Amino acid sequence: MTSLVAAPQRCPIVLACDEGYAMPLATTLRSLAESNRAHWPLDVHVLTDGFSEPAREQVLRSQPAGAMQIRWIPVDLQGFAQFGLLDHVSRMTYARLQIPQVFGEDVARVLYLDADILVLGDLGPLWKAELDGAPIGAVIDHHVDSDLKLGRHHQTRGVPRVANYFNAGVLLMDLAACRRHRVAERAIDYLRFHSASPYSDQDALNVACDGVWKQLDRAWNFQDHHCTRIGRQAASQRPAIVHFITSSKPWKPSSSSVNAAFYDGFRDRTHFRRSFQEKVRATLSTLSYRIKYRVQRMNTRSPARMPELPAHEGEQA
Repeated sequence: MTSLVAAPQRCPIVLACDEGYAMPLATTLRSLAESNRAHWPLDVHVLTDGFSEPAREQVLRSQPAGAMQIRWIPVDLQGFAQFGLLDHVSRMTYARLQIPQVFGEDVARVLYLDADILVLGDLGPLWKAELDGAPIGAVIDHHVDSDLKLGRHHQTRGVPRVANYFNAGVLLMDLAACRRHRVAERAIDYLRFHSASPYSDQDALNVACDGVWKQLDRAWNFQDHHCTRIGRQAASQRPAIVHFITSSKPWKPSSSSVNAAFYDGFRDRTHFRRSFQEKVRATLSTLSYRIKYRVQRMNTRSPARMPELPAHEGEQA
């Protein structure tokens, strides 16, 4: 695999997805561009094992002129074929483990982002964050980490017991430290013995970095999107990065996401914007889903009580 050299004075931004995630990728990059004009042109690298040229062009045309350079990097994921995945997760998630191989030793650090996020703030302070020799900087996964610490074994079956469990959707990576700690190798070793680990490479990275990673402020990977209406917050109060964890994605009608309209605002500024008819169909699909959900809830509760739907109803991982 040929090592890449990053553009000078800019922290490379790395994402990983296949063509099935072209729309979320374009939307994430659009939000990144709009929130980081001071850093144009952004140095973006997309790891992929399949992305057609027309789809690549559509992603690039979705960005403001001059906002970024996108390099498409082919990766081979055959070696990860035997490892398990959650239903809503693509095998591209394992591409994260190849990042230290992709870049040359002259690249000090990179910022990895999942493609199911919106960037709402200036990433400059994150790029410059002190890692104190740690291989990665990350944000606590508040759901999984809380379940582990509270001993909720029915929800954390198979999840490795680590000191603190982080979410791998946003990773500031010191590449020299990653190589020194053999993060990728140790993660793959873990997967060989725990191929059905619930959160796959995220579990493996937590094991590989247990006790040696740097905790970042939750604003760099805000995960409470199920019940927080980001669009109603003042711009100054919004997190820098919103991460739409679980299968409840704001672009899926069945998720009934409280942030669907907010997300659509960014999507509408890409070449993947939906037509009026498509939006109507999505609204009807959401309404149908909500009705079915209410019926299911009513059938499992006492007929004397009709519970209110939670703000985050929808598909959960």
